[in-house]
Amino acid sequence: MSTRLFLSMARAKRARPGRIQLTVAALFLGVVPIVQARQIKVRIQPPVDSPGTATIEVVGKPVRRWSFRNDFAGVNELGRRVTSLSAFDAAGSEVQIRQLAPGQFETSAPATRFIYYVNLAPPERASDAARVSWLVFTRGILLMADLLPIEEATASNRGHLDEKTIVRFELPPDWSVHSGEVENRSGEFELADNDRAMFAIGRFLRASETNAGGMKLNLLVDGKWAFADLDVAEMAGDILKAHRQVFGAIPEGRASLVLLPFPKSVAPTQWSAETRGSTVTLLMGDLPSKVGALAQLSAPLTHELFHLWVPNALALEGDYDWFYEGFTIYQASQTGVKLGLLTFPEFLSSIARADDASKNQTDLSLVEASKRRFTGGLTSVYSKAQVVAFIYDLRLRNVSRNRRSLSDVYRKLMRAAKVDNAPRKIADGNQAVTKALSEEIGSDEYERQFIRNPVSINLASELAPFGLKVDVIGSRTQISVSEKLSKQQRDLLRELGYNAATHATR
Repeated sequence: MSTRLFLSMARAKRARPGRIQLTVAALFLGVVPIVQARQIKVRIQPPVDSPGTATIEVVGKPVRRWSFRNDFAGVNELGRRVTSLSAFDAAGSEVQIRQLAPGQFETSAPATRFIYYVNLAPPERASDAARVSWLVFTRGILLMADLLPIEEATASNRGHLDEKTIVRFELPPDWSVHSGEVENRSGEFELADNDRAMFAIGRFLRASETNAGGMKLNLLVDGKWAFADLDVAEMAGDILKAHRQVFGAIPEGRASLVLLPFPKSVAPTQWSAETRGSTVTLLMGDLPSKVGALAQLSAPLTHELFHLWVPNALALEGDYDWFYEGFTIYQASQTGVKLGLLTFPEFLSSIARADDASKNQTDLSLVEASKRRFTGGLTSVYSKAQVVAFIYDLRLRNVSRNRRSLSDVYRKLMRAAKVDNAPRKIADGNQAVTKALSEEIGSDEYERQFIRNPVSINLASELAPFGLKVDVIGSRTQISVSEKLSKQQRDLLRELGYNAATHATR
């Protein structure tokens, strides 16, 4: 079954100065032919005047219930953005509709055409701006996951390659649209999964392209930065090459990196990022120093580009965030050390900070804490998982005499669970990951001790066998290299980036 979504933008003929009117049309093709598509208008106003709104029209198969996401990735009350929904039957007559709850609607009879409004004002919390749709005077991001209703047929068959959404944009001369989604010869974007589709739109987007490790990367930048666009492209290329060495393969042939200023004023050191499908969105504050700005860019960029592989390229489901977030923080920092973006002392300091941040998270296992990370505010699970990943990597490197590491686990997962290998087979993420971890280290003891059961980590005793010492000064933990190291300890730490002469990266 094919689904088509049309979005078009055009200047309003009588718009007041400083305002832009955009036109958007959406058509879901069920039994309705493409010629029945109708335009949908989106009026954009500067934030000081009124928030941007999208008027969306959907024509498709008869339905009686519509629902929109109300919560996503810790962002709440999304359903309240959707208002004034009208419904019409196949004959064009309006049918009665009632709102059951925010974002939840029901009609008195089956309807084939719906019109509704979406408030696209930027979210209150700046950190949420990378996760939901918003639109300001000159730029914005549109995520199909929070703009379109959840369809039962789509949800039950999510991930099937034969279910596509076709997106077409008709833009005014001074606006452009970009995405990591595949664009066909007709200028349409073909989506395999609406939930992963993200589009950047704007008047001043700067687009460039680079090849890195066999992957084509589209770079989309807006705003003025202390660094050049080329600096971002080169850093991203180096990171992608390093990640490919970890996995032994690329997730897809192409990806997009979107770098934008926040839609609201924030501190220069603040950043927020999100990776959906093959698109990485990064919002940053503006540091005046080039060195400082690039250093701030490197940490989220290394982490988010890793998500192109895990979890986005894996046919796994479930709440295994402890791995694809917590372990990724650790593995990304290792990549940072190898690329010279992070010194070895800084790497150890990040582990120490993670241990401090997770000291109170002892009553739940990593698996259970992942299930409650948003409802219970237990994002400290990521910090604890970072420490657990470090301990695992040390143990595996030690027992294998540096012949294996956590990278081997990622390669194993990529071979077994890559989406391209089994597009219709969805496995439980917790089971697949813990199995790979146990098989690589040769025992399920680690899994039971650190992942499946609650644990209070004694960091000093865990790190001592590997030539690392732990000191607590006040309320802060510090990790350093012991003065006397055995040859095996020294060899292991060198593989992690330790240099005996400089105590820094190699």
